Amino acid sequence: MNIEIRALTASDAAEYFVLRLGGLEESPLAFGRSAEEYRLEPLEKVAAGLGEVAGERVTLGAFLSGELVGAMTLVRDAGLKTRHKAVLVAVYVAPPARGQRVGELLLAALLDWARAVPGLLQVRLSVSVTQSAARRLYTAQGFRVYGLEPRALRVNGQDVDDELMVLALDG
Repeated sequence: MNIEIRALTASDAAEYFVLRLGGLEESPLAFGRSAEEYRLEPLEKVAAGLGEVAGERVTLGAFLSGELVGAMTLVRDAGLKTRHKAVLVAVYVAPPARGQRVGELLLAALLDWARAVPGLLQVRLSVSVTQSAARRLYTAQGFRVYGLEPRALRVNGQDVDDELMVLALDG
C-alpha cells in the first residue's frame, strides 16, 4: 500500500470536488455543508480554495495508487487576538480507503504542518457525535473534548450534536 500525502493545488480541484461531494452525499450528518449546496460551487472557486497559503491555510490530500482518497483542511484564524488558533475542517476519507491508516497519516501530516507555523498554538474542530471513527482518530492524536454544541446540525428534521475538541500544539 503506497499512500502519498501532499498539499493539494488548484490543479487537483476536479478530483477534490468529486471526493468532497461524495463525502457530503455519503455522510450528511457529518458535515455542516449540504451536497445540494456544494453541487452549485463553481470549480474555479474550489480551485482557488485549494492553494496552500504559507502559515495560513492548507488542504492536504491522501493519494492511494495515484487516486485522491482523503483530504482535510486547516485554516488559521485571521484576527490579531486569535491568530494563535486554527480550525480543522472538511475531513473525509472515501470508504474504499478506510481502515488503511489514511486518516491517521493525513492528520499527522497536517499537525506537523501546523506545528511548523510560528505562533500557532492550538487546533480546534467540531465533530458530529455520530462519527465515532473520526472521534477516535482525534482522541488518539491528543485532541480533547471541551464542549458540546447541541443541535449543531439539523438534517432532514434530525438534530445532530457536535463535540468541540482542541489540541494544544505546544503541550
